[in-house]
Amino acid sequence: MEKTAKMIERHLEGVMAHWLHGTTNAFLEGLNSVFSAVKRKARGLRSTKNLRTILYFTAERLNSPATL
Repeated sequence: MEKTAKMIERHLEGVMAHWLHGTTNAFLEGLNSVFSAVKRKARGLRSTKNLRTILYFTAERLNSPATL
């Protein structure tokens, strides 16, 4: 029980965020996966500005957890 209580104390901020907002880090993990795929696809771009633009266009089509 003591070990469990300490673990909950360490992760209290995330636990409370889940209960208050109903979100997890699953959306961010999925977003990271999409962005990684875009970066692999965009190899050879000449500038980080172009990569950033492609990432914005890709993220624009995704639904955020707040809009689901």
